[in-house]
Order: sequence, then structure tokens, then C-alpha cells
Amino acid sequence: MALVDEESTDVDMTDAGSDINFGDIGGTILTKFVDLIQAAIIMVIAYMAIKWISRYFKKIETTHEQQRTALNLVEKIVNGFVAVIGLTLALKVIGLDISLLVSVGVLGLSYGLKDIIKNYIAGILIFFKAPFKMGDIVKIKSYTGKIDRMDFQSTGLKTFDNRDVTIYNSDIITQSIENYSRYPVRRMEICVRLGYGTNVQKAAKIFEHILANDPDVQKTPKYAVLFGEFENNCFVVKLRFWVKSPSNMLAMRSRIGLKIQQAINEESIFAPYQKSFELDQDMTLTPDRKKWSKEMDVADVPMQPAVAPTATPQVALEFSDADEPEM
Repeated sequence: MALVDEESTDVDMTDAGSDINFGDIGGTILTKFVDLIQAAIIMVIAYMAIKWISRYFKKIETTHEQQRTALNLVEKIVNGFVAVIGLTLALKVIGLDISLLVSVGVLGLSYGLKDIIKNYIAGILIFFKAPFKMGDIVKIKSYTGKIDRMDFQSTGLKTFDNRDVTIYNSDIITQSIENYSRYPVRRMEICVRLGYGTNVQKAAKIFEHILANDPDVQKTPKYAVLFGEFENNCFVVKLRFWVKSPSNMLAMRSRIGLKIQQAINEESIFAPYQKSFELDQDMTLTPDRKKWSKEMDVADVPMQPAVAPTATPQVALEFSDADEPEM
């Protein structure tokens, strides 16, 4: 009896132990299965969010044509963040927590690539603000030229002396930008310095005639010949006129300036001058010269000056603004 009881006891304990182990394994499998379903649901939600974001950006791109490139980049960045967040949450649900690894990776990349990231962020802002576009003639920093390439890291300029200049977007975003191609017309100004005694009305009519007969000067808005200011040896007259953009402004400015200079010479319009004395000999008062001077005083003969004042012409034209030729 004792032997039978012991064998029965051993069999019962083994069976009991086997039931408990199978139950734990089954519960674990069920839990993992539920976690996998939750992870799958998270990934499906992330996928649907990415699809919705893509449709939204495609919709707003139709009304923001100039910002299309920037919107495409922003769409990719947002979709990337959604995908990373969805994957991180899904892995965390099934027991793989990589959030710390992702945080450390993002921190390391942002520190190591801070200059590149700064340029890309500036590039996004430039594409959104659109202060210029391909083909525009602009002045950025000390460089003037035509925009011949644009990306999210840098902008390329082709200068008028055929140099290629690359300016990083982080520098552009902090600088003032002069865009010469934004509007269809631009105003030019030429300053003419005239000497005192000039027939001002005659000069103004001549300048107006030059502007009226130039084919590139716009009649609307109308050109104007205006008084500028008084200076020590002259006064300034300003010629203001409008031209179409783009156009060869350097050639136009030179052509009008030469016509003005020709009119000044032909019509005897006074250019500014300053009096000076030219000494080409020794003027020391020697004994012979003293004797000659006394004799002239006694004879009451008017003494002729040894030297005569001369008029030294100065530059009569002055151009303003950084007008540029068409490329």
C-alpha cells in the first residue's frame, strides 16, 4: 500500500507540474499575439497618417506654385517623423524599446550636422518666402548676378564678369536681398553737375528732349528733370526715368550719358570748374625784377599778371544705383 501510494503521489505531482507550465506558455503566447496586433495597428495608423499628409500637401501645392519644392521637402520630413514615431511605438509595444537609441541618434546627428541642418532650415524658409526665383537678377551681400541654381543647402549666382558664386542659405537668410527682376519696370537716375551761370531752362529742355527720344525710356511713368542740390562750385540736376525690366541697363545708361555730355559740349552748357594757378617759372623777386617793377610804376603802365587763372573742367555726370546689364 505504501509503495502504491508513493507512486500515485509522484504521478499526480508530475501531472500538476506539466499543467502549470503549459498554462504559462499559453498565456505568454497570447500576450505576445495581442502585442503584435497592437503593433500592427500602430503601423497601420502611421501608414494612414502618412497617406493623409501626402494628400494634404499635394492639395496645397496647387495654390502655392512657388513653394512647391519647399512643400515637397516638408512633406518628406513630416512623413519621416511619423514613420519613425510609429516604428518606435510598435517596437516598444512588443518589448523592444529603442526610444533612447533614437533620441541619442537624433541628438548626435543634430550636433554633428548643425551647420548643414541650419542651411537646410534656411533653405526651407527661402523657398517658402520666395524672395527670388531662378533667372532673377539679385544683389546678395556684395555679389550681383543672376540666380542660376537653387537647392536647400546653397544658392548659386552667375555674376556679370562670368564668375560662379555659391552662397550658403544660412548667410542669405540673414542678409538684405535686392531683387532687380521683381517688378516689370525700374527707375534709373543720372545726376548732372552744372556750373553756375548755366541757362537752366535751356539745359532742362535739352535733357527732356534726350529722354523723350530714347526708345528705352518709358513714357508712363513719365520721366522728370529735377533740381538736386547746391554744391561749392556747381548745382546738381537729376534725370529720373523708368525702363523695362529686364533690359540692358548698363548700355542704356552709357548711351544716355554720352548724349548728355555731347549736348553739354554743343550747346555751351557750363560744366563746373575750379580756379587754379599754373606756375611754370621761378617767381623769386630778384634785384632785376625789383628794378623793372619800379620802372613800371613810374611809367604808370598797367602790370600784366605773370600767370593767368585757368579753368579745370570736372566730371559732369554721376550715376546712381547698382544698375546691371541683362545676361
